[in-house]
Amino acid sequence: MRFPRGRLRGPVVLAAVVAAASATTGLVPGAADAAPSGAARVARLLPSPVPTPTPTVSATPSVIVSPAEVLVPEGGSALIHVRLSQRPSYGWVTVDSERLFGDPDLSIGPRLLFPADRWSTWQSLIVFAEEDDDATDGTATFQSRISQLPGSGVAVWTARELDNDVPTPSPS
Repeated sequence: MRFPRGRLRGPVVLAAVVAAASATTGLVPGAADAAPSGAARVARLLPSPVPTPTPTVSATPSVIVSPAEVLVPEGGSALIHVRLSQRPSYGWVTVDSERLFGDPDLSIGPRLLFPADRWSTWQSLIVFAEEDDDATDGTATFQSRISQLPGSGVAVWTARELDNDVPTPSPS
């Protein structure tokens, strides 16, 4: 390595040489290993320590729903619990839910908001089953997803209506 005279000062040149040597050898300046007692005092450079991994923060957490199927009495409501799989790398996360297909008498409550510091706290989503005239237990499939991340972080779950109507006897 050549440096022009008069342009660089001693400490700058020394720092450049040490940096180049460290990059080439993988040794860290200042990390010394003492020789065994009784031997001549010799210090040698040791390889750089492996950095401790830091906890990762995901930009794309998933939505977790429990239970995967909820039973809802006709004319009543039930709760389904929602949280995120991991801490998002940004502030608030909005979880929207919608019916994908199935009985239109089954509907869901409001959107949920998760602050980044409470991503693992379960929040409740209300599922409603409206009164209807049939005696059939209706079902519907729902999707809960992070609205800021279309197509990712999706949980699919079902709701089943427990009908309270008595079946009409069939004519014989």
